[in-house]
Amino acid sequence: RMGALISASREFTAHVAGLMDQGLGQMEASLVKLFSCRAAEWVTREGVQLHGGMGYAEEVAVSRYFADARVLSIFEGAEETLAIRVVGKSLLDQARN
Repeated sequence: RMGALISASREFTAHVAGLMDQGLGQMEASLVKLFSCRAAEWVTREGVQLHGGMGYAEEVAVSRYFADARVLSIFEGAEETLAIRVVGKSLLDQARN
């Protein structure tokens, strides 16, 4: 499951990058950020669990990966805010047209 999420994130990102190259994909870019950030957080949390108690030790790489993954969704605002503001606005704009 972890590998599937990582692969899906990569493929989704590549697809949206192609759309962005064509001047499209604003909503999709927000969706891929939301999806990939959540996937990264879930995968790294599972990695911490697999390492047991050592997964929480700061000197273990997986602990840093988890902290970094958590911060990804915070950089441009909380995930919920991103979903409501950007994705919701795009859906409303599409409905009006």
